[in-house]
This record gives sequence, C-alpha cells and structure tokens, in this order.
Amino acid sequence: MPLYDFVCGKCGHAFEALVMGGGQPVCPKCRSTELVKQMSTFAARTGGGGGAEGGGSKCAGCTGRSCRTCR
Repeated sequence: MPLYDFVCGKCGHAFEALVMGGGQPVCPKCRSTELVKQMSTFAARTGGGGGAEGGGSKCAGCTGRSCRTCR
C-alpha cells in the first residue's frame, strides 16, 4: 500500500496518508496541500516469533532496542 508520512508546511502537523494514483493528500488538521514528504520506515514480519517473549524488540521501528517503546 502506498502509505506516506507527511509534515504540513502550513501548520506543522505530522501525519500518514494513503495516496492512490495521482491523488493529492491534504493535511487533516488545516486542509492545506503544502506538504513535505518525509522518509518513512517499514515493518517486516518474520516467522521467527521474536516479539517480547522471544527476547526481540517490541516495536517495529528499531532493532537495537534503543527507543523508549522497546524498553
């Protein structure tokens, strides 16, 4: 799915938007189209069963357990 991260150039609101085809996303807060596309990360699921019980990271955003979500 084409899910992108944006920051609104007008109000500064950060959000994700599903963009299909040539669609133009708008800020959900102020309805502006002055958006800056951000670099985003992705999550992948493996069959290893990591998770919290297996000693792996709880979040999909990092693998080094360095963010506060993983602690």
